[in-house]
Amino acid sequence: MGSGATGTTGRDLNPGHSASSATPAGPTIGANTPGARNDTPSGRNPVLTDQSAVRASKLIGSSVYNDKGEQIGSIDDILMGQDNKAQTAVLSVGGFLGIGAKLVEVPYEQLQFGDTRGSSENRVKLPNATKDSLQSMPEYQYRGSHG
Repeated sequence: MGSGATGTTGRDLNPGHSASSATPAGPTIGANTPGARNDTPSGRNPVLTDQSAVRASKLIGSSVYNDKGEQIGSIDDILMGQDNKAQTAVLSVGGFLGIGAKLVEVPYEQLQFGDTRGSSENRVKLPNATKDSLQSMPEYQYRGSHG
């Protein structure tokens, strides 16, 4: 075998070491570097792909803002329904650096993902929500949940 290990399918298991790599390495998505791709959805909002699909790995941990531009929490988890579609967003609200935070659930479809050229709109938004409205919701508990 050469420098790249291959499996039974013959695919290179060490991508990036293959001379036949189809996509050259580019700038990190969302990087604050000159020449960052601000003309594509992923360049404007790192939770999106260029096809405007949502990347769960980037969504979890993202700050959530209301329609007034106030940070109201962060995404702790995304729960999938039995149909394998995103059903619920679990948000962490209150606290400081995760200490004293409370988890609450909101319907996933209420989240909005900005994809505009104005940088202030390229966020995860939960319109009409406030820190107080989220804090007043019942605490979400993973244990014993059915959804």
